[in-house]
Amino acid sequence: MKKIIPFLLILCIWFIGCGDDDASGNFIGVWVASSVVTTNCQDVTRNGSDGLPCDDVSCYRLELNADDTYSFQRGLGIENGNWDVGDFLVLCVTEENETVCENFSVQFSGISMILTADSTSSGCISSFIFEPEIQSDTIQ
Repeated sequence: MKKIIPFLLILCIWFIGCGDDDASGNFIGVWVASSVVTTNCQDVTRNGSDGLPCDDVSCYRLELNADDTYSFQRGLGIENGNWDVGDFLVLCVTEENETVCENFSVQFSGISMILTADSTSSGCISSFIFEPEIQSDTIQ
C-alpha cells in the first residue's frame, strides 16, 4: 500500500501537467511591422520592396484576436478572416464563397515576431518583423 500512494501521486501530477498547452496566447494582440523585405520575386522590381503604394512599414498592422479572428493591414488594404497556429501561423480569408489561406513560418526573437511567407504564384518570399503595439495610457 505504501508503494501505491507515491505512484498515484506521481500519476495525478503527470495528468495535471500534461494538459493541452495553447501556444496561441503568444500571438494574441496587435503587431506593427518594423521591417518588411521581399526577395526572390520573378519580377525583379519587387525585390527589396513591399510592392504597395505605402512606403512606410507602419502600414503593416496585424491584429490577432482571442476568438481566432484577425485583421491584417497591408499597405492601403485590410483583410479580415480567421487564424490558427500549428506548424505555421495560418491566415484564412473567405471571399466570394472561396477560402484562401496563407501560411507563415514563425520565429520569436525577444519581443519580435518574424513571419515569413512564400508565394507560389510570384515566387516572392516576404519577411515581416513585427513588434507588439505599445498602448499609451493618457492621464486625464
